[in-house]
This record gives sequence, structure tokens and C-alpha cells, in this order.
Amino acid sequence: MVDQGRVFAWAHRGFAVLFALYVLLPLGITAVMAFSDDNIVRFPIRGFSLRWFGEFFANPQWLGAAWNSLQVALLTAVMSMALAVPAAYALALRRGGRPLLQTVLLIPLFVPGVVLGIAVAIGLGDIGMFGGPLFGSKFLVACAHTLWAMPLAITVLEPAFQTLDRSLVEAAGDLGASPLRVFFGVTVPLLLTAVVSAGLFAFITSMNEFIMALFLTTRDSQTLPVLLWLSLRSSASPQLAVASLVLALSAFSAVGLGYVWYMMARRR
Repeated sequence: MVDQGRVFAWAHRGFAVLFALYVLLPLGITAVMAFSDDNIVRFPIRGFSLRWFGEFFANPQWLGAAWNSLQVALLTAVMSMALAVPAAYALALRRGGRPLLQTVLLIPLFVPGVVLGIAVAIGLGDIGMFGGPLFGSKFLVACAHTLWAMPLAITVLEPAFQTLDRSLVEAAGDLGASPLRVFFGVTVPLLLTAVVSAGLFAFITSMNEFIMALFLTTRDSQTLPVLLWLSLRSSASPQLAVASLVLALSAFSAVGLGYVWYMMARRR
């Protein structure tokens, strides 16, 4: 008789392997092409070389775009957490109307990026700030990215706030701590792992976002995904694979930092 448990276990492992290949195979091909010595993107490659890495890190335009992406992503993470932490806390405490409020906060996730990009450009682009219009500034791009990053952060934070031990919060209040001090001195430290994870989600979302940035950036503020797209339209050298690898490694590094933080938190 067939052991259904073993069949299910092998099917589960097989599906996991197929999923891993589906995700990792394109990244692996991109990584290999970054070491190509050809002048065009070609797979399989004919020879290995570090030439395109040298040209990438010697090109001010590519380095500037990478630096812009990093600045926008960090700013997006800060802005998203400043909005998502109190919003998730309020949702966790709210008893009535929570589904409606959750839906309202998640609406930006279901709006196409092209619509959000145009709306932000038209609605906020002409506002003067920092000595000039917001359009083309990194701050405006971060504002647009926050529209997507904040709802994702809320979905991570709200369950954590709901599982919080309320007796610790109440004890701090009974000892005379103000609500603000209780929130930042007790609640946030207890959920610091969830806060860091949500911040990393926001960072990765901004780092990889392309559509809204395409509408909101200029040559001086364009991010790495935008420059990748513009360069792909004019040429297809392995330098694009190098840029893609740098972008992927930034996301993997953020995930790795989150994992390290989680393991350190478990040992405390």
C-alpha cells in the first residue's frame, strides 16, 4: 500500500526545488553574464572576465544611480516606518471598523505604479521645497515609494502588535510612565524584530521599484532600475548584467541583515 505521507513529503520537496530553481535560475544566469568578456549580452558566455565590473565601478553615472537608489530606499524606509508603526498600533487596538480601515490603508498596493507615478508628479511635482520644485528630487521619489512600502510594512507590523503582551504595557502605565514613553520605551523595543523586518521590506521595495521612479526622476536623480531600463533601450552590454547583479545583491544583503537580526534576537 502506498504511504500517502511519504508521497506528500516527496511532492512537497519536489515543489520546493522547482520553486527555488524558478526563482534562482534567472538570477544565476544574470550573475554568469556579468562575467562575460563579450561586448553584447549572450548566454552561454564565451569567456570569463572582470572587465564589465571595472567599467561599472569606474562609471560615475552608474555609481550615481546606485547612490541615488540607496538614498531613496533609506528615506523610504524611514518615512514608511514613521507612518506604519503608529498605523499598525492603532489598527491592533481598534475594535470596530478595522476591516474597512485595513482596506483603505492597503489600497495603494492595488493601484498601478504608472497611475501613482503620474498622480504624484502632477499633484506634488510643482510644490516648492529645498529651494526648487519637488519634481526630480529624491524626496518626491521616496514619497511615491512610501505609498507602496507603507502598506507592506503595516501587514508585517499589525500581527506583531496584536500578539503583544498587554500586561507589560499596562504595568508600565501603572508605574507612572506616560503613553508616549510606554510606546517608545516598552512597546517598540518588545517588537523591535518586527519593526526591523518591516523597515527592510520597505527598503527592498524602494530599491527595486522602477515604474514610479521613471516618471519622477531626472538625469541627476535617476535610480539604478531607471538607468538600467534606459541603457537597455540603447545598448545591451554585459554591464547591464553587472548592474542587475548589484541591485539583486543589495536586496539579498537586506534580507541577510534581517535574518542576522532575527537570530541575534532569538539568542537574547
